[in-house]
Amino acid sequence: MNMIKRCGSLAATTLLCALVLSACGGGGSSGSSETGGSANSASSAGTSASTSSAATNSSASSNAASSTATSTSSVASAQTCPATSSNLYFCDDFQAGNTDNWDLTANTGGAFSVEDTTDFAGATTKALKYTAGGTASNAVIALIKDTVWTAKLGNKADYYVEARIKPLTNGTTGNKQLYMLGRYTASNNWYLGGLNVQNSTGSTQVEAGYMKAGTITRAVQTKRAISQDSNWYKVRLEISGSTITVYMDGENLGTTTDATFTSGKIGLFTNNKSFFIDDIKVGNPADKPVLFSISPAATTYAADAGDSPYTITVNAAKSDGTTADDFSVVSDKPGVVSVSKGATTGTSTTVTLTPLTAGTANITFTSGSDSTLIKKIAATIAPQYVDSTATYSLSASQVYPAPAATTAYTDDNLKLTFDSAPTLGSAGTIRIFKSDGTLVDRINLSGESDSIGVSGSNRRGVATTPIQISGNTVTITPHSGKLAYGTSYYVGISSTAFSGATLNGKAFAGIGKAAGWSFTTKSTAPAATLTTITVDDDGSSADYRSVQGALNHVMTNISVSNPVIAVKNGTYNELLYLYNRAGVTIQGESRSGVVLQYNNYETLNSGSGTSATGAPTSGGGRAVFFAENSDLLTLDTLTLKSTHTRASTYSNQAEVIFFKSSTATLTSGHRLIAKNADFYSEQDTLQLQGYTWFYNTKVSGNVDFIWGNNYASLFENSIIEMIGDSQYPASNASYANGTGGYILQARTYSGGKGFVFLNSSLTYADGPAGVKVATGSNASSYLARAAAGTWVDNIAFVSCKMDTHIIPLGWAANVSGNPAPNPATATASTGWREYGSMDMSGNPLTVSGRSSNSLQLTATDLGTAGLSDRNAVFSAIGWTPTP
Repeated sequence: MNMIKRCGSLAATTLLCALVLSACGGGGSSGSSETGGSANSASSAGTSASTSSAATNSSASSNAASSTATSTSSVASAQTCPATSSNLYFCDDFQAGNTDNWDLTANTGGAFSVEDTTDFAGATTKALKYTAGGTASNAVIALIKDTVWTAKLGNKADYYVEARIKPLTNGTTGNKQLYMLGRYTASNNWYLGGLNVQNSTGSTQVEAGYMKAGTITRAVQTKRAISQDSNWYKVRLEISGSTITVYMDGENLGTTTDATFTSGKIGLFTNNKSFFIDDIKVGNPADKPVLFSISPAATTYAADAGDSPYTITVNAAKSDGTTADDFSVVSDKPGVVSVSKGATTGTSTTVTLTPLTAGTANITFTSGSDSTLIKKIAATIAPQYVDSTATYSLSASQVYPAPAATTAYTDDNLKLTFDSAPTLGSAGTIRIFKSDGTLVDRINLSGESDSIGVSGSNRRGVATTPIQISGNTVTITPHSGKLAYGTSYYVGISSTAFSGATLNGKAFAGIGKAAGWSFTTKSTAPAATLTTITVDDDGSSADYRSVQGALNHVMTNISVSNPVIAVKNGTYNELLYLYNRAGVTIQGESRSGVVLQYNNYETLNSGSGTSATGAPTSGGGRAVFFAENSDLLTLDTLTLKSTHTRASTYSNQAEVIFFKSSTATLTSGHRLIAKNADFYSEQDTLQLQGYTWFYNTKVSGNVDFIWGNNYASLFENSIIEMIGDSQYPASNASYANGTGGYILQARTYSGGKGFVFLNSSLTYADGPAGVKVATGSNASSYLARAAAGTWVDNIAFVSCKMDTHIIPLGWAANVSGNPAPNPATATASTGWREYGSMDMSGNPLTVSGRSSNSLQLTATDLGTAGLSDRNAVFSAIGWTPTP
C-alpha cells in the first residue's frame, strides 16, 4: 500500500503535517434542475477548435509552418461540449458561466469561480477555477448534484469521468493531489484518478486508487512531467467492474482493481491545490480515448547548435488502440530547431529535432484524431561549440589536473580557478577530448544526469549538478566511466560558460586545445586482488579519488571477500551506489574528517530509488547513498550528509542513505552495520529495510527522519538529534519559539521488531539555517507518527534519555490529522512503547501525559517482547553484531 507521506514541520502551536488525507467536505442534492453548462444547454452546442489543420507537417516549408501555427491561435474558437449520446452521458463546459450542476464546498479560505481563461488552442473560454486557501487542508470540494446524476446516468455503475485540467501555482505544503472521484458513496469512501503536482516536474505523477474509511491508497503512481500555469492536461478516470484505470492525454498510465464500491457519483478532491478545470465528461468506459504520447516525455530540450539531432518517439493510435493515427509536429522557429518525421512502426513514429542556430523554439505535437491532445517542448539552443584559440599561460595554480600531468585519476574532478569569483553562464558546455580531438564527454551547464555503477550490472540513474562554484574555483565532475587509463585528454570550455572574472589576468574567452589544459591518466587500474582499496581526494598514493570509484572496484572484482574501502579525510561531494555486493566496509580516517555528501532531494531526484540495467538517467532516487541488496554493509567512522536545506520552493525529502533489501523476510534479509558515524539531513534522513544496527551513532533531522519498511533496526548507545527546520525561521511569527517535528514513521512489516532504541539519547540542536528547536512549554517534537494502512507501527524506546523538546504527549496519534497507529492499542510485543524513559540527568521522566495509544513497558515485558539487548532484537535471524 502506498500511503501519502507529506513533508512539514511543527511549530510550538501549530501542527503542519498530516499523513492521512481525510475527506471533510461534500454536498448533497439541491433539487434544482440542470441548467447552464449542461450537455443539453444551447450554449453548449458547437464544434471543437482544430489545431491539426493549422499545424503544418514537417514536409512543408519552415516559414509556412511558423506563420500558419501563429495565425491558427488567433482565430481558434473555444472547445465546447458535444451533444450527449449513447456513449456520452454528461458534459459540462461552463460556457453558461455558472456551476448549477455542482455542489461545491471550498476548503478553508478557498473559493470557486467561473472565469475566462485561455484554452489548449489559445482561444478564450470559460472554465471553473478553484483557488486554494492559505491553510493546508484536503477535502472533497465538488460533487455532481444528485438530481443531475440521476437524470443523466440513472443507476449506471461503470463509466469514465474525464476533464481538462490546468494546475495553478500556490503555496507548497507537500503533495498537491488533484483527483477526480468515481463511485463516491461517502466523504471518506471513493475511487480516485488524477494528478499529484509538485514544484518540480521531476516529482509530479499521475495517480489512481481509492479512499477507504478516510485512508487514501495510491495504487497507481506513474511519473509524468506536469507543469503549472501553462498546460492543460486531459485526465480520465475509468471504472469498469472492479477495474480502475487512469489516463493522461490518452495514455493509459496504470490500472488497479478493487471491488469495494459498486456504485456512486463523481466529484473532485484536492489537497489544497489551485486549478482550472473544464469540459468535464462522463461516458461509456467502452468508448476508449485516442492515444497520443511522446518519449522521452520531457517538456524541455537543450543543445548546442550543430549537435546531433534529438530523436523522439511519438505513439499515436486511434481509439481502438491498434490503428496508427496521424499527427502534426511544428517548430515555431524552424531556423533554430527543424523538425522531421521518420519511419512509422505500428503506432510509433520517430521525430527528429535538429538544433541549427542559437535561440529558443517551441515544438508542438498535435494528435490527428483529437486536436485537444497537444504536447509541447520548449527548446533552448546555445551557440555552436567552437574550440577556443585563447591562451592563458595556465599552470597548476589555475587548473587541475595540472597542464601535462601524467598520473591523473580516471575518477577525479576537474578544477578551474579564476582570479575572482566567476558566474555560471546560461549557454555553452564543458567538453573533454582525446588528444586526437575525439569527444569523450560533454557536460552541460544545467539539466545534467548520470548513470552510476558498473556497466553490465544494475546502475543508478540520477539528475546531477556537476558544476559547482566555490569562491574563485569551479569544480567540474565528468560523467561516470568516461575517462580510461593510459589515455591523453584535453579540456574545452565554451566562451559563454563563465563570465564576470578573468583567468590568469586575461578576459575569459573559452578554453580549447591551444590553452594547454591537457593531461594523461594513470597507466593501469588498481589490482583486482586488493582487499583494501584506498580513497583520497588529494595526494598521489591512493587507489581512487572518489568513493564511487572504489565501490565500482569492489562491484567489479567480486571474488575478493570482505573488501575494505579506506577513505582518507576529505569532503567527497558525490552520489553513491552499491548493488548486490556483500561484506563491504567503508572505513573513514576520522568521524568528522570524512564527509560523504551531496545536495540531493525529492525535487532533483524523486522517489526512494530504483535501479536498472543499461544506462538509466533517472529513477535513482533522492538519497545520497543508495545501497541495494548488499548484505553486511558496514559504515564506520565517517559522516554521511545531505546538504539540502528545507524550503517551500522544493519537495524536501532527502535521505542520506536508502538501505534497500528487496528480498527480505522475517527470517532473512540484508544487514547494515553503522558505527561511530554521523548521519545528517533534515527530512527522511534514514530509510531502512531488512535488518540494521546503529551503534554509537548520531542521527539528525526534523521530519520523519528515521523510517522504512524494515523488520528490525536497533539504535544502541546513539544520539537521535532533532534539528531546527530551515523552512520555518523565527521571523515567521508562528515559529518564534522554534520548530518541532517527528522522529519516526515506522512502516515495519508484520512480525518484525521494528525500530528499537536502547540506551540512547534524544537531543536537539539548531538546524543548518540556524533555526532553533522549540523546548519546554513550547515543545512540539514527537517521538513518532503513524503511516496508517497495513504497516505496523512497532517502535520501542528502552532506557533512553529525552530532552525538553519532546512534547509530553510523546506520540502523535489523532493529532492534526495524523491517524492512530497500527495497532491502536499497544501490547508488550507491538505498537508504540517505552521503558524507563529518563530526562537528560538520568532521572525518571514523567510520562503520565503520554498518548493513550502507547504503552509503558515493565521489565518482564522487555523479556517477553525481545527488546532487552541486540541478541534479542535480532533473534529472528540469529544475528549478533559486535562493535
